[in-house]
Amino acid sequence: MPKVRKKTLDKKLLNEVLSSFNLTTTNYQYFKLALTHSTYANENNVESNERIEFLGDAILGMLTAEYIYNTFPGMPEGRMTKIRATYVCEDANFSYSKELKLDKLILLGVGEELQGGRSKKALVADIFECFLGAVYLTFGVNAVRKILEVIVFPHIKNVDNRQFIDYKTRLQEYIQTDHENTLRYVVVKEEGKPNEKIFTNPISNGLYLLITSIIFGLLHCRSRHVYNKDLRLQYASSYENVDYYLDAHIYIISIIWASIKAIWGR
Repeated sequence: MPKVRKKTLDKKLLNEVLSSFNLTTTNYQYFKLALTHSTYANENNVESNERIEFLGDAILGMLTAEYIYNTFPGMPEGRMTKIRATYVCEDANFSYSKELKLDKLILLGVGEELQGGRSKKALVADIFECFLGAVYLTFGVNAVRKILEVIVFPHIKNVDNRQFIDYKTRLQEYIQTDHENTLRYVVVKEEGKPNEKIFTNPISNGLYLLITSIIFGLLHCRSRHVYNKDLRLQYASSYENVDYYLDAHIYIISIIWASIKAIWGR
């Protein structure tokens, strides 16, 4: 078993990370706290980073929400929530931490180090929020915003918003552009617990919906969204690379099936 030395804060590497955002400090109090995992804290009888993670999580969520709100005027609340959830989550935070090399700065207990804690996704992802908490306490909120403008916001700015579409609503809006057509939903079946109800709704005007749902699917599902390890977005729009979004695909199939049943039942 390899011998693991007790780690101390790597100030040189930390300063390299900070200097990339034109930040400098000689006060490492909050950064040492942010990088102290609970296993290291327990072994050395010091405070862990759990409280500062709470702070960093709140700041990350708030600034990301602010950016989405200002960048996409008029976007419904539901879509904004989905975008934030995509780019403020464990997978995303893990990638941000790796990009900043924060995984190399974590202070781990001996046992956690030997068990590969430095490569555990949840552990490394949490460090990003801890780091932001330390930046906030040391430099203020504008410094945190500066980091997010480089690490997080570019991914959001380039997002293909079609992946966040509520296809049921869009289909209804599309059909209602012709004022002579309306959709009528009738609940014919209820399943599940009182707080987790599943409703079955056949849709009237089946022939019209069958045709328009196929057209709608072809018009709105022509690109694919690739989310690689670097969180960079790529798009493919050629006919050879058509790839339907899963949620739209399932919904359109359900509409077509309901339309066929409605026609058959006439």
